Amino acid sequence: MAHEQKDRSLWRVLGIYIAASWVCLQVVDVLNQNIGLPSWVFTLTLGMLIAGIPVIAATAYFQGAGRRKGLGTAANAGPFTWKNLRKVAVAGLAVWGIIISGWLFLADRGSADSERNLIAGLNEIQRLTGEYSFGEAYAIAEKLDSQITDDSVRDSMWSEVARQLTLETDPPGATVLRRDYDSTDADWTELGVTPLDVKRFPLGLSRLRFELDGYLTRETANFSSSIAEAGVFVLDTPESIPPGMIRVSGAEARIWVPGLEQLDALELGDFFMDIHEVTNRQYKTFVDAGGYAEPSCWTHPFVRDGQALSFDAAMAVLVDQTGRAGPSGWQVGSYPEGDDNLPVGGVSWYEAAAYACFVGKSLPSVYHWFTAADPFSSNHVVPQSNYAGAGPAPVGQYSGLTRDGIYDMAGNMREWAQNPDGEARYILGGGWNDPEYAFNDAITSPAFDRSGENGIRLASYPDEKNVAAAGGPVVKAFRDYAAEQAVSDEVFDVYRQMYHYDKTPINAITIESIEEAAYTRERIELDAAYGGERLTIFVFLPSGGKHSPPYQSVVFFPGSNDIYKTSYDELQLGSVDFILRSGRAIIYPVYKGTYERRSDLRSDIQDSSNLYRDHVIAWSRDVGRTIDYLETRDDIDTKRLAYLGFSWGGAMGPIMTAMEPRFKTSVFFVGGLMMQDVQPMADPFNFLPRVSIPTFMFNGRYDSFFPVDTSIQPFYDNLGTPAADRKLVITDSNHFVAAYSANRLISETLDWLDKYLGVVE
Repeated sequence: MAHEQKDRSLWRVLGIYIAASWVCLQVVDVLNQNIGLPSWVFTLTLGMLIAGIPVIAATAYFQGAGRRKGLGTAANAGPFTWKNLRKVAVAGLAVWGIIISGWLFLADRGSADSERNLIAGLNEIQRLTGEYSFGEAYAIAEKLDSQITDDSVRDSMWSEVARQLTLETDPPGATVLRRDYDSTDADWTELGVTPLDVKRFPLGLSRLRFELDGYLTRETANFSSSIAEAGVFVLDTPESIPPGMIRVSGAEARIWVPGLEQLDALELGDFFMDIHEVTNRQYKTFVDAGGYAEPSCWTHPFVRDGQALSFDAAMAVLVDQTGRAGPSGWQVGSYPEGDDNLPVGGVSWYEAAAYACFVGKSLPSVYHWFTAADPFSSNHVVPQSNYAGAGPAPVGQYSGLTRDGIYDMAGNMREWAQNPDGEARYILGGGWNDPEYAFNDAITSPAFDRSGENGIRLASYPDEKNVAAAGGPVVKAFRDYAAEQAVSDEVFDVYRQMYHYDKTPINAITIESIEEAAYTRERIELDAAYGGERLTIFVFLPSGGKHSPPYQSVVFFPGSNDIYKTSYDELQLGSVDFILRSGRAIIYPVYKGTYERRSDLRSDIQDSSNLYRDHVIAWSRDVGRTIDYLETRDDIDTKRLAYLGFSWGGAMGPIMTAMEPRFKTSVFFVGGLMMQDVQPMADPFNFLPRVSIPTFMFNGRYDSFFPVDTSIQPFYDNLGTPAADRKLVITDSNHFVAAYSANRLISETLDWLDKYLGVVE
């Protein structure tokens, strides 16, 4: 072997070394492709191999050709021996292995930490979106985006916090700026110029600002996470709109507040509304111009306590604290120094109407006022408005901005509207010392009322469409449930008989059974309990193998949107699908008058008609017949049934659960008492004391349908359920608690069902 080493040529050794080095580099390249080694590993390997070339060359020389020339003796060769070369090669390989192994260890650890952080971030996004905190969730998504390598994960994350939309203005070319609704001190973020496609626009609440040279800056707020529904944003020039006003987009207007839901919808054109309430400074121009002495703008007959008053007699009443003409809180015909920008208060409806005439504007109708106010935005506007109880604030000091860009519609001052209700007139929005729910309530007051909280906001109508009809008399439906009493047991027994039905054969058939990823959906048809009709039931069974029958089941009564749907293709579980994920079945009867069982009923608002009464009885029988069918199935545990009513279903809950003894517990989401008159045998108020099962209510403090004090609390207080078995949760949301308080709603509901039906195994 020694003789062969002595005879090796330098070039042969170098050739072998270079060939081996090439093989090493190929191996490193393959490893890099399979386990993701960093690029510096290839560079390190190449550098070490190049560094080995002179060592190999020297060793080959001294142990080969050099020795034949007498230079390769032990003394002359020094360290350049094949033995030492092997040691160097082994040491180099060891160093290379240590470096790579160390990197792999640290990379794995870093990758694991990164993955844990990513998972934690994604979970936090889900938690925040469940609480409607889209701004915070969006900020986390921006930080996580660069860490995500899977496009499907990235797309899923962004779908939770943002959506694509197009922003348009008339005229185009406006610069669009955005910030979160609650971040009133934050800088505006420029999005671009209209028409503008925004790839990732944050869900939730945003303030938008449109700027274009020659046009008034327009600020709006988005409360629906669906700006596209607002259409094109129209920009006005200073010449096209009265000073201090903003454009409100016209639409089909319904008044979704207690006591006015029964009114017909009216189609409104675009109109203008004051951005701020009328100030002391503005009103004083009317006083100083002799407005109280000039009859031309006092066009409405003066009526007080049923008695007609002359102009002079009325003016003798409409004076300040010193007997001079002016609002009730002024002195010597003026307001205190420094109060220029406070909203004027202490004015009657007659004074508000005269001032509107003086400046060439109008008091808004209840239709126009509520269209501009948007009661569904109450849980966002009200917390940023003046209900502090300490007095009025300068206009615009509070940041509660409505959808169209109007300030102080909630709180600060009550605002007179055009419409009469008898001698009284509507006065809306509530004042600085009123309860917060006043923003969602249709309040009236005597036309001569001059309370300090009574103020003015004006409208102007460039489009006269339905203006006269919108401003006409409006009779508010109201029931003082604190003063009412439910019917006696003897009378109620008569009503109960009207809900009974004969237990005839069911004749059920399964129309379809569809396997989805999270559930199995069955459509069943059977004989209804009335009129020879067929009742359709949808049965949703949990799937995935985690739970097994017989299933605890929840019979669902939906919101009133179902009345306006015409096809079963539109039926969705929506925000109650968490019931399925908990391992329980959802039973969804198609109630008479909904979907493909449509009838002459066109609204869920209760009334005194026989048509409405008969539908209420039919709905109760639909529930009973549904349970009759469930008792024929082995995969449903009919000993553990719950009722779940949402909105309309919550309002109907007392009737459904009082008439059906097979329910073990009930859950009402945003349920309450309605204000309209109804026949007593169809009145939920008479059924409340007869509800005895455990009952859980989940409501919003700013509900535009069911106010806390006049609707929700009387509902809860009159339940016949023992105090230990009923619970009321009121969150800082509006009617849409399933969106704004989703996490808490799910947690509280499942805890309740676990307690009264048992934990799902």
